[in-house]
Formats: sequence, structure tokens, C-alpha cells
Amino acid sequence: MDYAEKLESMLALICNDVYKIISAHLDQAEEYLDSGELANQSRDLFQFATQNEGALLRPVINAAAMCDVFSVLRDSLLVDYHMDHKELGRAGEILNQSLSRYCWREDYRQYQDATDVRQMRKFLTQWEADPSWLGGAILEGALVDPFGDFVILACLISHSPRPFQTYQKILLLTAKLILEANGTSREDRTFFADLKQRLKEIESSINSSLPAVPEPSSSGKPQAEPTAGEPEQIQPAKALQQGLQELQTLIGLDSVKAEVTSLTNFLKIRQQRIAQGMPVASQTLHFVFTGNPGTGKTTVARILAKILYGFEILKTSNFIEADRAMMVGGYVGQTAIKANEVIAKATDGVLFIDEAYTLAKKGAQDFGQEAIDTLLKKMEDLRERLVVIVAGYPNEMAEFIESNPGLESRFSRYIVFEDYHVADLCQIFELMCRSNAYELTPAARGNLAIILNRVFADRDENFGNARLVRNAYERTLSNHANRLATSDEPITRESLATIEAVDLPYEIAKEFSRPYDLSDSQWRVNCPNCENATTADLSCLGEIVKCKSCGTRFRCPWWNLDRDTVPSLSGFELYERASDLNGYDVQAEE
Repeated sequence: MDYAEKLESMLALICNDVYKIISAHLDQAEEYLDSGELANQSRDLFQFATQNEGALLRPVINAAAMCDVFSVLRDSLLVDYHMDHKELGRAGEILNQSLSRYCWREDYRQYQDATDVRQMRKFLTQWEADPSWLGGAILEGALVDPFGDFVILACLISHSPRPFQTYQKILLLTAKLILEANGTSREDRTFFADLKQRLKEIESSINSSLPAVPEPSSSGKPQAEPTAGEPEQIQPAKALQQGLQELQTLIGLDSVKAEVTSLTNFLKIRQQRIAQGMPVASQTLHFVFTGNPGTGKTTVARILAKILYGFEILKTSNFIEADRAMMVGGYVGQTAIKANEVIAKATDGVLFIDEAYTLAKKGAQDFGQEAIDTLLKKMEDLRERLVVIVAGYPNEMAEFIESNPGLESRFSRYIVFEDYHVADLCQIFELMCRSNAYELTPAARGNLAIILNRVFADRDENFGNARLVRNAYERTLSNHANRLATSDEPITRESLATIEAVDLPYEIAKEFSRPYDLSDSQWRVNCPNCENATTADLSCLGEIVKCKSCGTRFRCPWWNLDRDTVPSLSGFELYERASDLNGYDVQAEE
């Protein structure tokens, strides 16, 4: 691995780690920023990045990381008070793979492949005069602004200095590569030593702010360290906020969200009655989740665990997932032991049993009924300390509950998970792409919407929903890789990130084998604010557009094809809901 690849790899690692830690604990990050420990401009940048449920957090973190790299790169270039030709060339080489992290900003996009000296000089000149949050003028010589503050946040949240240690290596490597491009002078060595010392001082300050390493327990065994990225103990209020936020960010599942919101309202009033010293009725909070595979049952169960803990119905947000194999033994007496072990782990939290109807298998040598009997007894004995959620296919779950009066009496809350609609499936696929730095071309979006329409039309009780989308996504990546590997064209960063229409898995839909020509297609869209109805051409799909009536900016939906504009699709059945016409991902006002 050469120095450019090494730097890119380290940048990718630190950006991803910082994003994962901060995005998982936004409230905690805001508390640290509000405390005044970090720069005010970092707080403002954080608030900008986390608007619209954190939609800009990842690109802002990426750009902020590059901003700090540029700062050290610039200072390294100017050690001898001029920009040396060789040093500028080296700067272009090492930033060739990484510059795209910054060039998501439109005014810098022209430099995305800046590798020659002239472009690099022009880029640094523009960046140095840029007074924006992520421009060079705002730094004023500060070493850890703005990305450094994000890194420090990640260290404080995760109770680990590791993010800053990686960050430190990146800055030192950048400086070293530039300083050595034209030989090292005494000034170069002095600059590098000062940089290293300042970073060490910051690292020491971070270490002094972190919790002390726990002493060994009295048994002599060391206590387990908290996992990086996870707080030692989440508080109920924070768990509640996290759970509600995660619920609202789920794609689709409108009826499920309504059910959980209704439960939340009930628990909120119950909590207020308790606070006023008023009596509250005892409630059974065991649930039956019914739905086809891939409809989000496990995800919502985890969210529900946080909500119940947040309202202090449960003492912990503990979530234990179990199945028949974990609860049923192979001989007399073993099942009760296994079932009790699982229930003990879930006590004071949520026990989630997927495909629960498999516990009720018929047969002379089957011990599933023993597991059911054990579960029913514990649900009664631990009714204030245990919530049980059973899940599975609708018909099988109905038979399972009806097969035992004890089950019917204990499970009083039912939540039905409908199949994802075409618009939901499209957005799930898009989310998978964006999460892994892939972009769909307009033609790919349009053809994918047609494929998923056909798959949705042909669905049966085994329809995979999000799992089907995951399978389609993985096939797409395989097709994409095969296309690039066998192409005579040079592989660029853009081609590595771009999903073309030919990459899609047409084989998952009946009668499809190749992309449709959608060059003259029109797509129906409504403004989510004023409901102005219009049409968009292929180039608009998935892009930010602006309503001509009210000025609202939103992302153009790409699943509402006007089939009459594609002659080869005449008679093709389209599945859409009125709400699917609305734009999505509404942008903040400029």
C-alpha cells in the first residue's frame, strides 16, 4: 500500500468511526457542545449537520476531516514561506483519492480530480480565503477545528482516546509526506516537532477528561471495558428519545408507527398520573407482531424495548432475541432449563421470540409445549419485570395464539406489519446505496422502480420485503463489479461509486431481461408542502428540486412513472398510493 492509499484508508476509517459514534449518541454530543468545552463554531456546525434527522452529518464529517488535513497540508507547504512545486505535486498525489470527501460542496467540485500543481495551488488559494464553516479562513491557525472537535466528541462519548490517536496519525503523516517531498530542512523538522507536541498535549487533555480505568475486581479478574461507541449506562430519558427518533426514521410502516405512537401517548399519560400521585391500572404489555419476513418486526421490537425502558416500565433496555432452538430441549426436563435460562437473561427487559409458532409443533417426542408452559408461568410471575413479544407469519401466529387459552389471555396487543410498498422498497434500496457510497443514475432509478413494481405485483405470502431488497442490492453490486472488472475503460472513483441501469438484477422480475429506454419518460410528483402536482423528466429522479409554486426544496420521487410516456410499458400495472406522489427528504430553507 503506497502513502496515498494509506492516507485514504486512515481517513475512511476515522470518518466512519466518528460518524458511527456521534450519530448513535446525538443528544450526548449536544450536551458536550452546550457545556462550552468545545468551540462555538463546532456547535453551530454540529447543529447544521444534524438538521433533518442528521441527513448531512456524514458529508459534513467527511468535509471537516479534509478541512483539517488541508490546514496541516497548507502549514507544511508554507514552512519556508512559499509553495514549492514538488511539494504541491506531492499534495495533489496524496489527495487524489480523498478530495471527493470535500468536493460534495458545489463550489469545490471542479477540483475533485485535482492532481497537477496548477489545480492544487488554485484549490488551496480558494480554500484559504473561504470564510464558511468548512473553509480555511475560519481556522485562524487552530489545529483541531472543526473536525478535531468532532473527534474529541467521539472520544468523550466512547470513553476512549482511540479516535484521536488515529486522527493524530493522519495529520502527522500528511505533514511528513509534504515536508519530505523536497528534502527536510531545520525549519521542517522544527515544524514537525511542534505539531507532534501540540497533538500530544491535546491527547493528554483528552485522557484526563476520560473516566479512569476501573480497578480489578475483588475476585482478581479485570472488569470488562465499555465497548467503543457505547455509553456505560444509558439513561431512561435518553433511551426514550433514541427509540422515538429511530421509530420516525424508519421507512414506511405508517400503521406500525401509529400503533407505537398510541402506546407512547398512553404511557406518557400514565407516567404523569403517577407523578401526580394518582392511581394507575395494571396493564399487560405483551405483544404479538404479525407480518411477512423483512417487514421490520425485530427492528421495531428493539425500539419498543427502549421506549418501555424510557418510561420506566422496565428497569433496563435489555433485548433478548430467541427462537425454538434456544428454548426447546431434546429430552425430558431439558426444555424447562433452557427456557428458564433465556427468560432469566431477558428479565427486566424484552424477550423477542421469532417464529413463535414453531414452539407448538405436534409430535409425541416434541417438548415445545413444555417451553410454552414455562413461558406462560414466567409471564405471570414476572408480569412487572418482563415484556414478551412473539412474532411470525400472520396465519401461523393466529393459529398459535388460538391453540392455547393461556396465550390468548396474556397477549392482548397486536401490531400488524404490512408488506412494504413499491415506494418504500425503492427508498430502502436507495438508503443501502447511500450508506455505502454508491449513487444510482437516473436511468438506474427508473428501471429499478419498474423492476420493484413487477416484483410487488407478483408477491405471495413468502414476499421478502426488505430482505428481497437486500438480495437485489447485493446482486447489483456483484453485477457492477463484474462490469468494471471486464471493461476496457479505466476504473475511476466515479465509476466505482456509480450504479448504472445495466447493473440491476432484472432476473428477479418476470419477463425482464434488460433496461428500458426511459429517455422520454415523465414522472409524476407533488410538492410535499403545497401539494402542487407536476411532472419531472428522467434527470430529476432522486435529485433535489424546487417547487415553482411555494419554493420548497425536496428530493424528487422516482417511483411514479407515467407509463404512457414509455410505449413499451403500455398496459404495465403500476402500484402507488396517493402519498407516494409527494416529494421526500425535504430540505431546510437556504
